[in-house]
Amino acid sequence: MFTALALFLPGTLVTPASAQTDNEAPLSQENGHSIESPLASSESNGENEHIQSVTANVLELTRSDSGLTKITVEVNNNSDRNLHDNRFSNPIYDYREPIFSGITLADHNIQTRFHPLMDKENFCLCSGYVPRLPYTPYVKPEESVDYWAMYSIPEDVKNVDVEIPGFDPIEDVPVE
Repeated sequence: MFTALALFLPGTLVTPASAQTDNEAPLSQENGHSIESPLASSESNGENEHIQSVTANVLELTRSDSGLTKITVEVNNNSDRNLHDNRFSNPIYDYREPIFSGITLADHNIQTRFHPLMDKENFCLCSGYVPRLPYTPYVKPEESVDYWAMYSIPEDVKNVDVEIPGFDPIEDVPVE
C-alpha cells in the first residue's frame, strides 16, 4: 500500500525557467523536442486506447538545492492521431487543471507515491496548461514534446519508479 503525499505551497508559482536548478542548463531543443539522451524509456502498454504507439523518455530527474525535484519527460507520438496531454491526468487529486498531473514517482522502500505539487490555487506545478508557457496541448503524429513536473521527495530517496498513465512503470530511475 502506498501513502499519497501532496504539498501545498502558498503563493508559489513555478514556471519552466524558474524550475531549473542553479547548476543546470536548459534542455537543448531540435524541431520542438529534446536532443539529450534519456535516463530511461518506456513504450505505451496498450491499456489506454488513447495512448497507443507512444514512447516516454525520462530526460531529467533532478533535485535542486531548495529540495524540490523536477522531472522532464519527452513524449514521442508515433501514431497517426494527435495525443492530447489530458490523457496524462491525475485521477486522485483535484488539480484545478489536471493536465499532465498524473505522472507519479514511487519509492517502494518507504512505500510512498509522490504526486506533482500544487500551488495555492490548486494548479499542478507542471507544464500542461495555458498559463505555463511554453504550452503544447497535444503531441502531433510523428512529433515529440517535452513536459515537466515538480515534486517534494525526501532527500534520502535516491531512486524512484516513474509511473506515467498508459505506460508500465519505468523502474529504478536515479534522482540526481
